[in-house]
Amino acid sequence: MYAYVTALLIFSVSASFANENCKITNINNFYNYVRDNGPTLREVEKQKEQVSSEIDLAEQRPNPQVDFDYLKGDQFGIDVNNYTLSAQHIIEFGSKRDKRISKAKAFKTLNESKLDLSLYNSNSNSALIYQKVAQLAILTESVKEASNTFDKVIKKLASRKRLNPEETVSLSTLRLASNDYKAQLNDLENQKNLLEGKLEFFTKCEGLKPKYHNFKFPESDSATDSNEQSGLVKLEDFKVDLASEELEVQKSLGYSNIQIGPMVEYQTQGNDEFVSAGVSISFALPLFHTNDGGKLKALNGLRTQKVQSSNAKNMLLIERKNLVKKYNRSLRTYQNMPTLKELEKKHTQVESLFARGVVSIPMTIESHRQQVDFLRSRFETENDLLSTYIKINLIDGDLKGFDNLIR
Repeated sequence: MYAYVTALLIFSVSASFANENCKITNINNFYNYVRDNGPTLREVEKQKEQVSSEIDLAEQRPNPQVDFDYLKGDQFGIDVNNYTLSAQHIIEFGSKRDKRISKAKAFKTLNESKLDLSLYNSNSNSALIYQKVAQLAILTESVKEASNTFDKVIKKLASRKRLNPEETVSLSTLRLASNDYKAQLNDLENQKNLLEGKLEFFTKCEGLKPKYHNFKFPESDSATDSNEQSGLVKLEDFKVDLASEELEVQKSLGYSNIQIGPMVEYQTQGNDEFVSAGVSISFALPLFHTNDGGKLKALNGLRTQKVQSSNAKNMLLIERKNLVKKYNRSLRTYQNMPTLKELEKKHTQVESLFARGVVSIPMTIESHRQQVDFLRSRFETENDLLSTYIKINLIDGDLKGFDNLIR
């Protein structure tokens, strides 16, 4: 009994917690939840911790080296034993540690910027999925309503004992249209179910019912306005900085480290004992090279990265200019489209005319087809605007762009 009550309490608490997290009524709530509590955020936080550990690794100093030697011999029948103990501290010349830390910081800056952009892209596209599910719900209802209307007319015509030639053709056409819409409805439901699974992953909420959001898209400026600390364009500068720091690291490796420390030697010859103490110094003699190969490789890598980054920045600026043109062109088309309320009003008028028998069956079929096609076209244009808007934000480094759009 106790176990049953305990399990019931745990289930009730879990259900209450889940319900608390599922109070998502619009795209704004959804985006804020995913941005602040989504699974991708946790993943990015862990990746940033991993990136930051590169600095801890670079800050490590070499451990002291301890050497112990033992030699045993014989000198004219007398046992000779030598014990040598030395402890050497490694002194890094060429500012190796500072160069490693600088490279690690450049690595951190680059990868954290990448992760921030990746997180924004993931969160924004999750909101786009939310909107798509709401669109599919509207489209599904429209297709379902058309199919039901056709079924009513089919039932009415099929009940007649005799049909004239026009009615016979209309009945056949209606059956084809009804079956086609039923197939479309199946496809739409499948698409919706797959996307709803992604929403459940993002929110841990089952049965979330997205509400359609009427976006007020702003005009986009063709001038580049990149954030100094982020943006795909700025990433290319960070890549060059990292390659430059790699060159500095390779230059520092051209200097030999010095190992220095105390040394004690203890020797016994028969009954005689000798103790000696001194300093041990060792270093690699730069006789054959001073890491010229490593420096040349890093220098060529820096030159290559500069060319690649320059090309990438030019390509991004061209892409941005074309994305802005595409965005503004799609926006003008979108703004000239009838709103969903206007479309519903016109459709209601057509349905009333059809119910009164004023509109012919072929015109009714065509009216429903146009409505479904228009909804598809409107939603495709809307999704294209959202995708383009997100891409422009990524290039500019505007990680607050989507917040501003859904306000």
